[in-house]
Amino acid sequence: MRRILLHLSFSRAFLLLFVITIGSGCAVNKGGGEIIPVWTYERPIDSSYYIGIAGVSKVDFPYTAVEVAKENALNSLAREIRVKVSSSSVLSTLQVNKWVEESFASNIETAVSEDLEGFTLVDQFENENEVFVYFRLSKSEYARILAERKRVTLGIAYGHFLDAERKKSEGAISIAIERYLMGLDVMSKYLGELNPYTGDDGIEFDLDRALLNGVSDGIAGIEISASSEIILTLNDGYAGELVVDVKSVDFISGMPLKYSYSRGEIINRGRTSTSGNGKAIIPLNGFDPGTTRSEIKVEVNISSLAQVLSPMSPLAPLVKNLSSTPLILPITLEAPQVYVVGEEKMFGRTMQDGVLISALRAALIEKGVEIVDVVNTDSPDVISLTVFSDTKAGGEGAGFYTAYLNATIELKDSEGKLILQKNLERIKGVQLDRRKAGDEAYRKARTEIKGRFIDNFMKALYK
Repeated sequence: MRRILLHLSFSRAFLLLFVITIGSGCAVNKGGGEIIPVWTYERPIDSSYYIGIAGVSKVDFPYTAVEVAKENALNSLAREIRVKVSSSSVLSTLQVNKWVEESFASNIETAVSEDLEGFTLVDQFENENEVFVYFRLSKSEYARILAERKRVTLGIAYGHFLDAERKKSEGAISIAIERYLMGLDVMSKYLGELNPYTGDDGIEFDLDRALLNGVSDGIAGIEISASSEIILTLNDGYAGELVVDVKSVDFISGMPLKYSYSRGEIINRGRTSTSGNGKAIIPLNGFDPGTTRSEIKVEVNISSLAQVLSPMSPLAPLVKNLSSTPLILPITLEAPQVYVVGEEKMFGRTMQDGVLISALRAALIEKGVEIVDVVNTDSPDVISLTVFSDTKAGGEGAGFYTAYLNATIELKDSEGKLILQKNLERIKGVQLDRRKAGDEAYRKARTEIKGRFIDNFMKALYK
């Protein structure tokens, strides 16, 4: 009887040991061969821990299998730590598109993987072919670590907030906006959460929202203005400058700006910043010949302000959605006034109806040039285009006559200074009589004038 009781006690003890072995993930004999841990093929379930397990083939990684397995196991553990964006967080209320929100969450998940701490190596198994690694992280311990990290981070962000508020009160708006952005950047990984903070005055407030409001209100409060309309004239070579004033309550120094305006076919873009008196000077030049109207847009260069963000900051796509109120002004380029005059001859005799003069007038009008018939003291900026031409007989033969046309065309400014000169030499005309040969030479000259000469003429005006 005693022997039977001892046998039963031993059986129960063995059964209990077997259950404990299976439950704790210890090694068992699988298939009558190699003894391997249960956790390598049956993932443990424990609501108190984040678990990361990974196996790597030694064939694929003959020299680094252990390191790769550990890295993969930690990545597996990190994926269990879900990043959830609170519906009341700053990120959710920014009205950003879905891609930006998903990109932000992805960046945070990457940061989680890189910043893991407090995890422990539960077990590691290795045979001839594979390496398995088992990590786990206590959820309560990780929550404590995160809370401490967040406390320190929000304290740093609060320091930037106080600095920004001080700069704002001093009128250094551009620096204040940068400090607000730096505060947001420091705590960027928490923008999907609620972030209440108790300030030095004992009052609790939403720190991230206060920083964001500092940025958006600071930008929204910036006013860009100009004191005069933009009119460019031939006398100035169709070049000039625009002086803009930038202010909030007072004039703002060091504010980065960007501008753009059409030169005709090409959009000119540039950057500048305000000087100590809140003014910025923008050059206007390089307009395409024939351009009479354009428009300039000047606005705060938010990308420049955002350079204070850390590299690969998840805040970058959010900052791109911020915008300022731009200054938009029309640019008027006054049409050049040209007085076309000259003398055209046919074999030494003056022609009543000038062929070249009328062709030049028509071509210039098509290019937006204003043709004037009289030059007086009321139009000091009028430039003159003078034509001198004549034909000469070139001989005859087989019933055909040849005529050669020579012409000089001069473009001079209002002071008589030569701007451009074009010489046409020996333009040949052949017809059945001498007069028609001269007409043919003039027709060819007119075609040449309406082509390259007019283009060169317009370029000379807009230099």
